[in-house]
Amino acid sequence: MRWKIIVVNATIVALVALLSYVLLATSLKGVLSDESERHLAVDQALRAANAQLALDALRLERWLEANAGDESVRRVFTAGTPSARSEAATEEANRLRDAALGEAAFAKMAPSLVAFVDEHGVGLGRNGSTLMRGDRLGQVYPSLARALKQGKTGSAVWIDRQRQEQLLASFTPLRGDSGSVVGAVVVATPLNDERLARTSELISGRPLIFATVGEAGVDVVAHGGPVTSAMLKTAAGPAVAAAARTALSSHNLIEAEGEHDNLIFGATALETYGDSAGVLVAAVPAALASSLDGLLWPVLAVALLGLILVAFSGVLLGNYIAQPISELEDGLLAIINGNSALRFQIEHEELGGLVFRINSLLNELMGVPEDTTDDEGRPSTAPSSVGLQAALGVDEGTSGDPGAKNEG
Repeated sequence: MRWKIIVVNATIVALVALLSYVLLATSLKGVLSDESERHLAVDQALRAANAQLALDALRLERWLEANAGDESVRRVFTAGTPSARSEAATEEANRLRDAALGEAAFAKMAPSLVAFVDEHGVGLGRNGSTLMRGDRLGQVYPSLARALKQGKTGSAVWIDRQRQEQLLASFTPLRGDSGSVVGAVVVATPLNDERLARTSELISGRPLIFATVGEAGVDVVAHGGPVTSAMLKTAAGPAVAAAARTALSSHNLIEAEGEHDNLIFGATALETYGDSAGVLVAAVPAALASSLDGLLWPVLAVALLGLILVAFSGVLLGNYIAQPISELEDGLLAIINGNSALRFQIEHEELGGLVFRINSLLNELMGVPEDTTDDEGRPSTAPSSVGLQAALGVDEGTSGDPGAKNEG
């Protein structure tokens, strides 16, 4: 019996698990590998990263314009000697950097460089050191020279391997009393892995890479988010390089052809930072899960657990029913073989009534009076009327008239 119980229940569990697996696999297959959704995820990641970096630049530009009108800033350009202007520039650069560090808008993107340049783009001084004094920054970074010439606030990517600089710089020209441009203030934040990690965290959490594009291909400058060495190698490869060149020339979002290590790559030109040769590269998984079987293995695990529980419960339930039936079978066989005094002492919730009736039937067949005493040997039937009168001391002849005895 127990095996019948186990087989029936195990078959039911196996069929339900198999049906669940097939239905889930059919439903999830299209969702996990939906190509249009994956391409949309690349677009969203790149657009969000571009928008976040543009917002950072806009905040820095507005902050610069608000502080450029301070009298202490103007005094840098009115000092009498070049040495005095350099000292005033360094002092004021230190003050501006300290002020920027206290701004909540610049959390995790504190400026590493605050510098003053004259109307020709020559450095007057910077924060923290005497470096950059006399450097022709306008020649090194043409975006700064254009801002001085046009008198407009702007931002640009400053990357110079020889100067060991990787910066996102914002600058605002300063005008003298005559209205002409007398110089500019530059504030720059590091373009490093920490900055890209902050940007990735604020948007989609996708792997994010900033790279420059040259004749030799793509040069990875910084990266953030869950980027692996394999991603960096692919980002510097020919497929992503071709997409990056097209993105720079067209100023559109371009996806790299094909899948690379189960990833889809896309590139877009970095907006708001002038005509830099930098691109943002994002990568998303080609599917939401590495494999459908890996996602659905818990269904099979639960099915296996169900089969184990079915087997365990089947053994217990089979023993609960089969054991008293086996005792009844053995006892009846003993009675048939001549043991007429045998009676069954089986306590069972379901079979207890059947055992009682079998014992009653055996008593009837064997001519054995039924035991009417309780557990302590006392009769379980009600006493007769004669016995009750004797127990009360009442004579049978006078029982009808309580006063007859007194009259005799």
